[in-house]
Amino acid sequence: MPAPGAPDVASALARLPQPARMVITAGMPYANGPLHLGHLAGAHVPADIYARWCRMRLGQERVLFVCGTDDHGSTTELAAAKAGQPIRAFLDSVHASQRATLARYAISLDIYSGTSRPESFPQHVAQCQAMLRQLHANGLLVKRRSRQWYDVELARFLPDRLVRGTCPNPKCGAPDAYSDECERCGHQHEPEQLIDPRSALSGGVPELRETVHWWLDMWAVAEPLRAWLESKRASWRRSALAEPLDRVQPALHFANSAEQAYRALRDRLPAHRMKYTPGKRVLLQFASRAELAAAGEELRGAGIAWQLADEWAHRSITRDIAWGIPLPELDPELAGKTLYVWPDSLIAPIAFTQAALAAQGRDPGQWRAFWCDPQARVVQFLGQDNVFFYVLMQGALWLGAQPDPQRLPLPGELQLTDIVANCHLLVDGEKMSKSRGNFYTGDQLLERGYDADQVRYFLAMLALAERPADFDFGKFAERNAFLAGPMNAALEKPISACHSKFGGRVPEGRLLPEVAQATQRILVRYVAAMERAEYPALLFEIENYARLVNSLFARYKPHDDRHPEEGRRDALFSSFFIVKHLLLMLHPFVPATMERLRQSLALSADIYRVEQFGQPLPAGHAIAAMQRFFPGREQGAAQPDA
Repeated sequence: MPAPGAPDVASALARLPQPARMVITAGMPYANGPLHLGHLAGAHVPADIYARWCRMRLGQERVLFVCGTDDHGSTTELAAAKAGQPIRAFLDSVHASQRATLARYAISLDIYSGTSRPESFPQHVAQCQAMLRQLHANGLLVKRRSRQWYDVELARFLPDRLVRGTCPNPKCGAPDAYSDECERCGHQHEPEQLIDPRSALSGGVPELRETVHWWLDMWAVAEPLRAWLESKRASWRRSALAEPLDRVQPALHFANSAEQAYRALRDRLPAHRMKYTPGKRVLLQFASRAELAAAGEELRGAGIAWQLADEWAHRSITRDIAWGIPLPELDPELAGKTLYVWPDSLIAPIAFTQAALAAQGRDPGQWRAFWCDPQARVVQFLGQDNVFFYVLMQGALWLGAQPDPQRLPLPGELQLTDIVANCHLLVDGEKMSKSRGNFYTGDQLLERGYDADQVRYFLAMLALAERPADFDFGKFAERNAFLAGPMNAALEKPISACHSKFGGRVPEGRLLPEVAQATQRILVRYVAAMERAEYPALLFEIENYARLVNSLFARYKPHDDRHPEEGRRDALFSSFFIVKHLLLMLHPFVPATMERLRQSLALSADIYRVEQFGQPLPAGHAIAAMQRFFPGREQGAAQPDA
């Protein structure tokens, strides 16, 4: 029973949507090396916190948390070649390493699979090929010819990542740019613009040859994409919504040399927004395609040559490599080609869901109840640089695989997913990158003495939802000092006083009004913040809530029997009420530490449920021996070498 005056969190929970089932995914790491802190900070730790919260709300059976390695593509080929290993052996080694790191950080995945792993691969091939057939039938796959680099020595085409050369950007000139972009300056270019190209496989000089590929026409579904994105204005972060929504607006552009002529007739055009874009172009955005068409007629009549601003909407989705998902046999010209790694990885979590269900002894066919039911939700956590693919490309794939691509999904069809995007974790002000060697692995911090929960807690406090952030070891030390000091004191003092002064049992007492009020405030805040995966400010508020225990001990002295017993009993009863709520609220963030606290409080393993909010530890409940909670200040003092 709730304690007299206990907070009412049921009303806050009742305001939340109640999905029938949920899938949570984290951005898939390439299978080419160890997991670094950027993976953990931007995807895996936030997703794990959210998955644990969803299980508290909905129960284990209704929530699946799935992920896996991104196995296919030229990146894997190149990494395996450099390691001197067959691809399969290389992948198995990397997968085992990444899986071990995730386990060390208590990432509670229901499955960590991979796009080429046996438990997922057959289902993944079937899903990809079925989707490609429907896209082809709906006219969203356009065949285009282009020139790509070809390694004469190896008799094979070279995807973008397998060609290196000098960046054509005159302000850069980096010597190791890819054939389509430069990681140093971000410049994007055509293959023939790359200076002094060389094959990353043979080292030879490649030549340009014609090849043919399927291109995904996302412009064909831009209108339903726009309607979907408009519906997310109140719920998605700006980092996930702003750029995709800007891209799907009906727009045209023309050379800035025509700007004066445009201004002369601007007032005759439908309402629009004008802005300048790279390449000395003027861009006009309209509210609808009909208004864009009307404006186009006016501009053409004034002699202004314009082009549709749909460059974003046409992407090649096939590749000339053997290591990938084979295409369905729909066109002889594409025989032997494979699916591009990006659509491959976007579709993969469906197969991971099937494999997770099978691993739990459930029917893999239940995946449709998670992905195709409007009452279910799929929430995907990823880095901001992947937003284009997870929002626009995935949305186009899902819509294009329907019988009618021009409407939003019906029940039984793949439902469009929710996206939680995070900005980059930086080192010395730069984005972490394995290819540049500018990163810390997750294991490095643990090997230097830090506790995984210390790292999880600090990563959750970084405001990556709003802006890139450095992993600052000074600030990391400050948070660890708080956990080892005031937070540990809040957890330890009630347990110690209970054993020393009350026979190891929770005393009879009343819940102090100030504790009931503070708990009501923090729980309402907690429920709202956890649902939106907004963690940093929440954790500071939880820290202030924990300080209440130290305040009660300072005023009522439950550990000192020279003070009035009624006040001591009320204070200790109320302190355990706070500690139990700290256990519940912090469990998603620091699960190993909270497990030790749960054992010290002698509570059952199924305590992590929202129904436990507002429930006190009953008078007479026996408290177990106190365990070690957060590490002492002296631990984890050495900064690892990057």
